[in-house]
Amino acid sequence: MRSPEWPVRRHSRRHGQAFTIIELLVVIAVIAVIAGLLLPAVGRVRAGARRTQELTAARQLFVAWQLYANQNQDAALPGYRTGLRAVTQDGRRVSDITSPVAAARYPWRLAPYIDWNFRGLYLWQNEELLERLEQQSEPMYTYFVSLSPSLGLNATWVGGDEEELGFSQVQLERYGRFYVTRVPEILRPERLLLFASARGVDPLIPGGAPAPGYFRVRSPYLVRGERRWAESYREVLPPGEFGQVALRHAATAAAVMTDGHVESLGQRDLEDMRRWGNRLESRDDGLNPRDGGP
Repeated sequence: MRSPEWPVRRHSRRHGQAFTIIELLVVIAVIAVIAGLLLPAVGRVRAGARRTQELTAARQLFVAWQLYANQNQDAALPGYRTGLRAVTQDGRRVSDITSPVAAARYPWRLAPYIDWNFRGLYLWQNEELLERLEQQSEPMYTYFVSLSPSLGLNATWVGGDEEELGFSQVQLERYGRFYVTRVPEILRPERLLLFASARGVDPLIPGGAPAPGYFRVRSPYLVRGERRWAESYREVLPPGEFGQVALRHAATAAAVMTDGHVESLGQRDLEDMRRWGNRLESRDDGLNPRDGGP
């Protein structure tokens, strides 16, 4: 007797048959959703890494700045002054290779304390600029490598800047010695800004786009009551309209204070003049002819 035939379940897809168009669209949509969730997280991780790297570089610059002071009887590194001596790794004077202005900027004068490693000063997208500089002639490289490090020095108030009334007997008589010349003079080292994220203009392209680096940063005020920063930071503004400061880390700048600790500072923090000047007493303070004393 024949056994009854049991119904055989028929599958909707034979073995090896391709996905339908609808199934492919569903898979693509799921992948798109997952990518949309992951990409912002990846972006935040990368941004955090950039911020961390720049804060680390700022801390290393502080160490170099402190080593300079230790070897020079507690003298603060001059912020910007022509006529200063700076040498390359093989002992040649920078002023014999290129314009003496290159030696006025901090990178060449701190170079011995960072083992002449300018790659520690040119970070992330600024690395590409350094690579282009390294392809230039020696005089051009020597000059321009001093111009665009990722972090700028608060030269006006720490060390002095001859383009900002520093080292002038006339101005010293008018305003008093308003900038730090010796480390022990610093009253609140935990608050006094030393280096911060900076931006300038691509040095190899005259009139070019902003570049993520400059050798100094300038305060919102120099003379009391005369604001020189734009009201708010915007990337489209020329770098000089915000003192060459760059708020490139989620609207903050990487910064190191003269006690060596690092912070991320937003616009409000950076507008506080007490962070810029050793003896300034209010947020919008600045130089006043009536000020005096050391």
